[in-house]
Amino acid sequence: MKNKKLMTLVLAALLAIATCIPVMADEPDSAGNIFEAGDMVTLPTTPFFGALAVGQSVNVADAKAKGSLMVAGQEVSISDSTVGESVYMAGNSVSLKSTKVNGNIFGAGNSITISGITEGNGVYATGNLISFDGTATGLYVAGSKVILSGTVNGDAMISAETVEIKDGAVVTGTLKIQSPVEPSVPSGAQIADYEFEQVSEDAQDATAAAAKAGIGAVIIKKLLSGLYWIVAMAAFGMLLCWLFNDHLAGAAAMIKEKTGPMIATGAISWACIPAAAIILCCTWILAPIAGMLALAYVLLLCAGLAFAGASLSRLLFPKMNVFLSALIGIAVLELVRLVPILGTLVGIAADMYLLGYVVQSLWAKRLKKQSEVKAVDTAEN
Repeated sequence: MKNKKLMTLVLAALLAIATCIPVMADEPDSAGNIFEAGDMVTLPTTPFFGALAVGQSVNVADAKAKGSLMVAGQEVSISDSTVGESVYMAGNSVSLKSTKVNGNIFGAGNSITISGITEGNGVYATGNLISFDGTATGLYVAGSKVILSGTVNGDAMISAETVEIKDGAVVTGTLKIQSPVEPSVPSGAQIADYEFEQVSEDAQDATAAAAKAGIGAVIIKKLLSGLYWIVAMAAFGMLLCWLFNDHLAGAAAMIKEKTGPMIATGAISWACIPAAAIILCCTWILAPIAGMLALAYVLLLCAGLAFAGASLSRLLFPKMNVFLSALIGIAVLELVRLVPILGTLVGIAADMYLLGYVVQSLWAKRLKKQSEVKAVDTAEN
């Protein structure tokens, strides 16, 4: 139950970050460009030169761009638009419909659909499912499944596990397909030249290699890797005990006395500090501060597991030698990290533990300093 509450808090913090990203500009600047970022992004229908749009959902309809159009998001939809140069699009679900592109079309995502009377020079896309029903001078795509039903006035190259060629598909040049299974070419498709190259499935090759290696070899490799990190983290833990013994004890005491605030502070810091560093990087003046913040964050994450193991072990073995208890705590956490999924959660929890202690300690020092200043002012008055 505690783990579920902790993950809920983390997800809530991430959602808050995503929804609080400000919209940079929804109208063209002096150069005629648009830079827009936010949760729901919609580009204007008034003409502009070029645009960069990033958000949870990006919708471009009836847009008129003289230059290039670059969009990225969870859901990306471009329709009934004209683009003078190239289109760059990326996301989980990407749709390009009834759009005239004078340049190239570049796409990456889980699902990419190019349909309607969409026209472009060259189409270059990679993803899980790619469907092309537009018109292009060249087509070069790779994915798990590719559906071709459009017109290619030139060559087409398709590399996929499954390829479907629909009635009405046209390739005036050479259609070259790389796939484990050769697709059927319907009579209604017009293919000037056709080449098929059978390739082995990477997943099957990987499975066969793993089977040959044997489960025992995989386990041994995993244990050796775990042993290496146990030794490395144990050495680092000894250094922590020597240099920061008071802080290790302080963190153990804090988690007992302020469990809720420490966990909440650690979770929010773990999620918000990277976002804060990215936002600060948007301004030249605050970029050095962003760099220092990011560096401090990475250093704390590197020490998270060793710090948590050396500190929490004191709660379980209060009378044991601090160095010995640190070795035991770090070794246990490193062994748990070998377990899939659980190991990742433990690593994140350890990082939150250290971040929570650091933030709570800094806040406590600030409050103490304020109270001392007030006490001095009261004495003088």
